[in-house]
Amino acid sequence: AMERMLTAFWDDDRQQVQVRRPTGQVFRFSARQAVAGGHEVFGVQTDGNDVLVLTGAAGSRRPTWKARYTQTGTYRGTSAL
Repeated sequence: AMERMLTAFWDDDRQQVQVRRPTGQVFRFSARQAVAGGHEVFGVQTDGNDVLVLTGAAGSRRPTWKARYTQTGTYRGTSAL
């Protein structure tokens, strides 16, 4: 049986994180703190019930920061990778 878990991805067209809960409920939020200062989103990961948005300076080759959000989009802070 497939484990029902939280999934999330970055919608580049909308510039939003899209989160899907195990119930099928979908949330979208802008993650504007993560992309402040011209940062680019490299990817999104889930960590338990939280969502991590991995960012770096525009044009860099790999992410250098992770911004943590709740699944409904409450910002929890940014830390270095």
